[in-house]
Amino acid sequence: MSQAPVLDHDFIPPAPFPGVTDVSLFDQMIKGLTRPIEGWPRAVFEDLSWKPPFPGTPLFLMDPAAIREVLMTQAENFGQGDMFRRMFRPVWGEGMFTSEGQAWRWQRHASAPAFRPAHMHALTPFMRGAAESALERWGAKAPINTLAEATRITFDVILDTILSGGEDFDREAVRTRMAAFIAHVMKPKFSYFLAPDAYHQGKVNSPGPDAAALRADLDAMIRRRRNAPPRGDLLDLLLAASDPQTGQAMDDAQLRDNLLGFIMAGHGTSAQSLTWALYLASAHAPTVGRIRAEVAAVAGDEPIGPTHVEQLVFTRQVISEALRLYPGALQLYRICVRPTEVAGVAMTPGDRIVIPVYALHRHSRYWRDPHVFDPDRFGPGEPAPDRHVYMPFGAGPRICLGAAFAMTELVVVLATLMRGADFTVAPGCRVWPGGGLTLAPEGGLPMIVTRRT
Repeated sequence: MSQAPVLDHDFIPPAPFPGVTDVSLFDQMIKGLTRPIEGWPRAVFEDLSWKPPFPGTPLFLMDPAAIREVLMTQAENFGQGDMFRRMFRPVWGEGMFTSEGQAWRWQRHASAPAFRPAHMHALTPFMRGAAESALERWGAKAPINTLAEATRITFDVILDTILSGGEDFDREAVRTRMAAFIAHVMKPKFSYFLAPDAYHQGKVNSPGPDAAALRADLDAMIRRRRNAPPRGDLLDLLLAASDPQTGQAMDDAQLRDNLLGFIMAGHGTSAQSLTWALYLASAHAPTVGRIRAEVAAVAGDEPIGPTHVEQLVFTRQVISEALRLYPGALQLYRICVRPTEVAGVAMTPGDRIVIPVYALHRHSRYWRDPHVFDPDRFGPGEPAPDRHVYMPFGAGPRICLGAAFAMTELVVVLATLMRGADFTVAPGCRVWPGGGLTLAPEGGLPMIVTRRT
C-alpha cells in the first residue's frame, strides 16, 4: 500500500494503511479473506462506521460511543458468537474465555484476584530471568528469529510464574506441543469470512493432535498440586480462588481449561508484542538511547526488580506505543442476539459487528500523526486516550484479565534486553505484519543480536 509523505525525522514503521489511493472493491473482497487489514478502505481509518458493499457483511464501528454501547451498556445484546466458540473451544473448553452469562461471570470473579497488579511485581525476577537466559543463549553475536525467541522467553515466563518452573513437564516437549497447538487453532478457514455466524452453531474445530497430551499433563499436575504445599505461584492463587458472592470454586476440568487458555493467550500475544517492541525501539536511535538512559538511572547496574517497574516510565511508553501500532488482536467481533440499535443502525439477531482495533489505533480522528512511532503520546501530562479508542487488551467486562501481567512482563523483558544487546534487522528482511488472524510479523522478523559490554 502507498503511504502518505511525512517529515524526514518521523519514523513510520512498515504496516498497511490507506495512503494516497484507496483500496478497490476487489481488494476489499479478496484481501479480506486472507489479509484483512490490507483490504480495509480509507473509511475504516477516518469515518465512524463502515459497511462493506456486499450482502451479509458486518458493520464496522469506529465511534467510541457506539463501541461503548456494544461492549458495555448493551453487552447483553451482543455475544461472541458461534464462530468464536468454534475456533477457541478446543483451547478454553468450558473456561471463561468461551463461556457466556453466569458461567463466565463467576469464573471471572473467582480468577480476578490472582491477577491483581500487586501480585505481578513479585513475579519480576522470573521475567527478568527469562530475558537474561535469552541473552546468554544468543552469545556474543547471533542471528535470531525474533518472534520465535520472544515466544520462548514468554513461554518460560509462563512456566516459571504460573506453574512454578514447570517441573511437572518436559519443558521442550510442552513448548513444541504448544506451538503446534496454537498454529492449528489460529489457522483461518474460509468459512470464518464467508459464512454467517449461524453456520458455525454447534460446530467445534478439531483440537489437533497435541491437545490431548497437553491436557493430560495439566490434569496430572493439578491432581498433584491440590495435595501439595503451596508455592506462591499463580496456580496456587487459582486453586484457592472462589466466587466472592457464591463461594463456588473451579473443579479440576475448569481449572485445566482456564490454565491452558492462560498459557496460550499469556505467551502468544505477549511474544508478538515483544517482537514489535524490540523492532520499534531498536530501529529508532533516540528511543534506544532513552530506554538505556532510563534503565541506568533507575536500576544502575542492578538487575531489574519489583521496585524498578513503576519507575521505567519511558520503557512503558514504548510498550504502549508498540501495542497501539501492532495490537495483539487486530479486531473484535460481536454478534447481535437481541433486536436493538447501534449508531443509528437497526440490528437484528445474527447481525455481525467488527470493532477494527488496528484501525482505531491509527484513526485520524483520535491520534496526531497516527502512523508515526511516537512513545511520547503516552508520556506524563498527555491526556489518556479514550478506553474505547485505545484497547490493546480489549474493553468492557471482558477486558483481558492478564493485562497487568503482560505489561509488567513486557516492561521488564524489554528493559533487560535493550540494556544487554543491540538488535538490528537482518539484511534483506521485509518487515511487515503477516496475514491471517494476528499481526505477527512475516517470517518471524529475523534480526542480528550483538551483546553489549
